[in-house]
Amino acid sequence: MTDARNRAGANAPSELVRQRRMALLLVRLPDKTRGWLFWLREPRQKWLRLPTGILLIAGGLLSFLPILGLWMLPLGVALLAEDFALCRKASARMLDWVIRRKPHWLGIAPDETEEDAYSRIRPLIPPHHMPEMAEQAGG
Repeated sequence: MTDARNRAGANAPSELVRQRRMALLLVRLPDKTRGWLFWLREPRQKWLRLPTGILLIAGGLLSFLPILGLWMLPLGVALLAEDFALCRKASARMLDWVIRRKPHWLGIAPDETEEDAYSRIRPLIPPHHMPEMAEQAGG
């Protein structure tokens, strides 16, 4: 699969691409987890998102202990990416790696592009979490 085929539009702003990729990832989760994470990513949940993200990162760093796991680290970074530019860059890099190496983790079939996959999952995204809507409201 070519790199150009995986990109979500060369003209799309990088934050829009990151938000779309996050949506592709979130809709792959079970309904309860998906709903909880979409809720936690809302701007008014910053008071809960920050400590949750920090605790997840700490748990990921302590992944050698029972119950805790390395899976907690990227989830914590993804949550903190809503509020901190440094985490946004790390999150975008993680999602770029996933798109290049493991597109099936985001539910992208071998015969479809990232745009096609996003179009397919749009009905599963809560309306106020649509990256396009946020882009229009902000710009």
